[in-house]
Amino acid sequence: MYSILKAQGVLPLVTQINIETAQIVLQSAADAGIKIIEFAARADNAKEVFTQMIAFKKANNLDVKIAVGSILSVDDAETFHQLGADCIVCPHTDLEIGNYCFKNNIYWIPGAATLNEILHANKLGAEIVKLFPADKIGGPGYVKAIRAPFPNLKIMPTGGVTLEESNLKSWFKSGVVCVGIGSNLFSKEILLDLKYEQSLQAFQNLIEVVEKTRN
Repeated sequence: MYSILKAQGVLPLVTQINIETAQIVLQSAADAGIKIIEFAARADNAKEVFTQMIAFKKANNLDVKIAVGSILSVDDAETFHQLGADCIVCPHTDLEIGNYCFKNNIYWIPGAATLNEILHANKLGAEIVKLFPADKIGGPGYVKAIRAPFPNLKIMPTGGVTLEESNLKSWFKSGVVCVGIGSNLFSKEILLDLKYEQSLQAFQNLIEVVEKTRN
């Protein structure tokens, strides 16, 4: 999973979507060459939508992994793992969730804000740590500062990452492995009436700008 995220450079996130929109997102992501996306399980019908996403992915033989985000408890981690999640993403670091993921061989990306929290997540076994909310705790300058004494930190900033070249360039220049991007890729309004061509173009543009700003 690490190699996929590092190569892709970005983990696109969608949340609070209906089944039809979820299918559009999956198909267009796969067609654009996206290898992994995150579905944040924040809505009441998240389990139902995710179940349909997995069924659609299998039925159409799509080469795209699905990480499930906003996982707050070990019970939710177990539920979505059994439903077919390829990766569990949390806004925080929870030992129980981490232990469950390691025991069941599912990739775990916990969230952290401070250097001590990031190091603690690493000690618990996390390879990549989600820096959240990245823009509110210092941005790229913060990442650069904490990586100075710990250059091997593998960080994925989420929160405040935009599609602007200057923004992405500053994050990658700070040494992050990849970035997480959600509402700045698909706003709530866009997701209400998302069309396939629109979604495909968004993913293609995302890949292009990430490759451009990383190199």
